[in-house]
Amino acid sequence: MADTSAAADKTFSALEVQRNFDGVLAAAGGHKVFEGKLLRDIYYGPQLEDEIGGGFIDAVNMDQDAATTVYVVRQADRTVWVQLAVDSNGAGLVVLDAVPFKATAQWSGSFPHLALPAGYSDRNAPQKRDFDAFPFWNGERFEQVEGRTWAQDFDKGEHAYSMHEVRRNLEAMMAQAGGRKVFEGRIPREAADGVPQAVKAAYSHAAGFSWQDYDTVVYQVDLAEGRQLWVHARLEYLSAGWVMVERKGFTQTAALLPADALKKQLDSAGRVAIQVNFATDKADILPTSEPQLAQVLELLRADPSLKLSIEGHTDNSGAAAHNRSLSEARAASVVAALAGKGIAAERLQAAGFGADKPVADNGSEEGRARNRRVELVKR
Repeated sequence: MADTSAAADKTFSALEVQRNFDGVLAAAGGHKVFEGKLLRDIYYGPQLEDEIGGGFIDAVNMDQDAATTVYVVRQADRTVWVQLAVDSNGAGLVVLDAVPFKATAQWSGSFPHLALPAGYSDRNAPQKRDFDAFPFWNGERFEQVEGRTWAQDFDKGEHAYSMHEVRRNLEAMMAQAGGRKVFEGRIPREAADGVPQAVKAAYSHAAGFSWQDYDTVVYQVDLAEGRQLWVHARLEYLSAGWVMVERKGFTQTAALLPADALKKQLDSAGRVAIQVNFATDKADILPTSEPQLAQVLELLRADPSLKLSIEGHTDNSGAAAHNRSLSEARAASVVAALAGKGIAAERLQAAGFGADKPVADNGSEEGRARNRRVELVKR
């Protein structure tokens, strides 16, 4: 029987550990491919801090100058890599059995389209919204994408979770879907700080609060019927999360109204709704609106005494103050477009009411589309 009391009195010996590993790995046919310093800061730099420094912290959290040896054992059916680092206080060991990657998550044709890799589970219940907006970083700015959303955070347990496994499965699903990588890296702090706290709070479990402190991957996938899927993936060393927004193609909810129809509606009701299309969450008028604006110009030119209030309206998605400001800006854009074509400025005024004056139920997409409108009001 071994003398355990004597073993307990022994002091750690880096040389003893090193010699034992040299002998064991040489007997296994291993080759020494590196000897030098650990250079611990490599594992805790901005590129590897989460993916390596976090997942392998017990093996690389040693002195910067810890003596480090890397071995490779090549056999007929496998290749094994071993990294041993020793200093005066202890040793750190990483053993990697190189195996081909096999995706365990598959792309789905139905929303939310992405699946969790095998063995991963939700940390919180996923949050689904029928309609919302989320800002996706494209490397230069945030692009607001509207549509139905899915937000999810997940892990595999502290000692089994692999940020690399999540990344590779995400890449595989995007390849299946023909997705395009829009951005990969860290969102700049000044840009992340500009995201409204209300947005961060709504998506905190999936995207966190400090968007600049983790690796972000953003994808765009073109789907059938003019739809798009946008993906914001949060990759950290103990958990991950992603936000998906399925943006629908524009659906015309109001037919083009010729000038005579506009006049008839104004004479009978004093107001008429027209379809003006804007860039997402902006006041920029899209080119598809030109035919309708041309009819408004014809109406105003035919009756020089006509004065109009241009009124903007939104659905009830998002913050009320933001919607009101956006509707005012959009109405002002229409006024500017008409004035730019020669209509006297005193004949026009702009107003925005946000979601305060709905004409349909905001509980359905069709109703919300009707509520997002511009009205001409006779003054």
